[in-house]
Amino acid sequence: MNHPTGYDDAELGELLGAYALDAVDADEAEAVERYVARVPDAAVEVDQLRTAAAWLGATEALSPPPELRDAVLGAVREQMRNDEPISAYLTETARFDVLVDEIPRDCLGLRTANGLTIHELVIHLAAMESLLAMTLGSPTEADLEQPDIEARTAELIQRYHDRPVDDARAVWRRSVEAVRRWAAAPENAHAEVACYDLFFTRDNLLLARSFETWTHSDDIRRALHRPARRPEPRALNRMAGMSVTTLPIALEVTGRAHRGKSARIVLTGSGGGTWLVPLGRGEAAAPADIVLTADIVDWCLVVAERLSPDALPHEAQGDRSLVPHLVEAASVFATL
Repeated sequence: MNHPTGYDDAELGELLGAYALDAVDADEAEAVERYVARVPDAAVEVDQLRTAAAWLGATEALSPPPELRDAVLGAVREQMRNDEPISAYLTETARFDVLVDEIPRDCLGLRTANGLTIHELVIHLAAMESLLAMTLGSPTEADLEQPDIEARTAELIQRYHDRPVDDARAVWRRSVEAVRRWAAAPENAHAEVACYDLFFTRDNLLLARSFETWTHSDDIRRALHRPARRPEPRALNRMAGMSVTTLPIALEVTGRAHRGKSARIVLTGSGGGTWLVPLGRGEAAAPADIVLTADIVDWCLVVAERLSPDALPHEAQGDRSLVPHLVEAASVFATL
């Protein structure tokens, strides 16, 4: 598509990396800004590239050499393209970072869905991410070793409640960078981590952190009476898939298991998918005893305890008595 600026979409897409590092001239910047305003995916990529490039040190110099800039942005783009969990993590943390900049400072005292103020919620995310960074061997908050997330959040709220919100965000940023470095190391690709009283693979850990960051970002948007924002479809699919595939364990630990039975979960909408899971220990067998169909975002809101199980719009075929057990178990591992 050609534009009055003289650039087509392909050319504008190629300029996103340079624009993210303020390495374009005024005419190019104006053209890219119009493109970003028109193409949501381009805006997301700029957020990702700005955040990731800053973490990688590409903006340390006022005028980074072109070969360094190109190498860094190429590495970031390649990492985002080939590693969906890291891409999801970079996207949701970049979006949260931008959102904090947009919060009117006289609105920081507004209450959010989990009872914390917006300011306290930023501190809570700093508590969550700094606990993970500490667990991964890169502590980011001095003299804080508390492993219980509620106690850790309370301690950080006491430290940062009367300080600018950017002070808490600085802890969060350092922690996100520590997590990103750890996740990007090839030797950690198949690592397992014990944190938040749960065990995670590397990919599930990144997806869980992406899920929580997205959820709390929308908590802030709702408190500000702004529309919610969906994750990217592929990331949403992976997040929802993680919640669905942990259902057998959730059913067991909540005493709702039905061993020998199975469910087909059909999540609709952009990023949707279908999963066949056992209703407890054992293998899933077809045909499913229950087929539950729901919108993927509604399902994730139940998982995040932002929508009550009995309020989930859904369709069911088969043994409908299994539906409450499935939906009520979905949020058992929520740490939100």
